[in-house]
Amino acid sequence: MGRAEEALPWLQRSIAITPASGRTHMALAAAYQQLGRADDARAAMVAALELRPGSTSRNVQPPTKNNSAIYLKAYERVLSLMIAAGLPE
Repeated sequence: MGRAEEALPWLQRSIAITPASGRTHMALAAAYQQLGRADDARAAMVAALELRPGSTSRNVQPPTKNNSAIYLKAYERVLSLMIAAGLPE
């Protein structure tokens, strides 16, 4: 939704509750990347990849069945931010 600044505290809180997921670290990396905080984005992605080794842009995407076109387009943007933060393609 383009509200990365608002998302940061929620993502950080989520990581505090479930630190071993890795997915939230990827979302945090995307938020930091959107805000121009490239070093923070890379650090969050490094943490994500340590938790989810072998992750790439091809295998982190959620299933597309029954998702709206609007959601899928928004996820493409988030995915591109994750790639810019260091998620392997």
